[in-house]
Amino acid sequence: MSNLEVVGGIPLVSVIGTPRTMGANLGQRFKPHLQVLSQYLMEQLMSAARAVGASITPKSLREALRTSRLASAALEPSLWMEIESMALAADVPEEDLLLIHGYGDMLSTYQCKVPPSSSTYLSLGSPHTDTGLPRMVLAWHLDPSLLPYITLLRRIPSHGPASLSLTLAGLHPVAGLSEAGMAVGANELRVTDGTSGQLMSHLIGSVLTAPTLDDALTRMQIGPRHGGAAVHLLSTGGERITLEMSGQHQVRLLDPFQSSPRVHTNHALHEDIAAWTSPVGEPTSKARLESIASHAIDATACSPSTIASWFGLDQRSGMERPTRFMTQTGVSPDTTVLMIIDPAAKSLHLRRGASSASLDSVRL
Repeated sequence: MSNLEVVGGIPLVSVIGTPRTMGANLGQRFKPHLQVLSQYLMEQLMSAARAVGASITPKSLREALRTSRLASAALEPSLWMEIESMALAADVPEEDLLLIHGYGDMLSTYQCKVPPSSSTYLSLGSPHTDTGLPRMVLAWHLDPSLLPYITLLRRIPSHGPASLSLTLAGLHPVAGLSEAGMAVGANELRVTDGTSGQLMSHLIGSVLTAPTLDDALTRMQIGPRHGGAAVHLLSTGGERITLEMSGQHQVRLLDPFQSSPRVHTNHALHEDIAAWTSPVGEPTSKARLESIASHAIDATACSPSTIASWFGLDQRSGMERPTRFMTQTGVSPDTTVLMIIDPAAKSLHLRRGASSASLDSVRL
């Protein structure tokens, strides 16, 4: 393990070496976190599943997750070796780590009446940023109980691109940047056709090991999947792709004006995917989309601090302090983590909660 730092209020953990070495280091570093978090999520999932009449026990849940091990190993063997070593070092069953990795997916698989985890995605083309380079933004609006587990993970593998990703104790990446110059972010969707197969977080992790955008796109479309998400890719040259996916269906959203701002939250925009989403939606999703889109549509030369202000996270005097996002959506800045990614510069800006300081940044 090397250099534990704090970036924007988020611990940064760096690992280097072979997959098994990195996994063992992460397992040792996060052992108590992984044990507590996996137990907490198992109890939450069993309670939610029983509420809709599903007969579920820790044993049956682990058996259901066991079926995804082969799919995960086939998709990206190096990542699976990392998870195996992580489980061994943390003294936690592999299936319990997969539950952290794919908790939202399993809520969909069991048809639980639980809204998706809240997040807001924004893409700004070069005409709208202060650097003249495209940016990807992901604001993760967290359950307060998960805040102690938020970690920025820097992976430096012996072979393949290095990466930075926003995770829960080294698992469940929701956004990240790879040395190959790709940014990825995801909005969880609660779907009704989840089935045994891939976990969305494992697909996202696989994208961060891909050498090219085409390869990343191919990996993201592998199915079937336990759950669903809208997954967003952005290259150094500004090419961006959004895929909306349910358990067994997927659609690439049309994007004819790639330099224009684009916003996505936790409801499907394409009718073919909307047909497979749960009626238990995220109640702030549409309000968040409308609020951020209203800021982004006419914005020019936006700095990271300006973007943070749209989410109510910049408290410096003289900065616009739009309360609209908070008042219309009910989202608390105290439980929001903001990641702003510059794939061309191979850097990202990070902030947890509101602050009057400039955003912290880190490079690959």
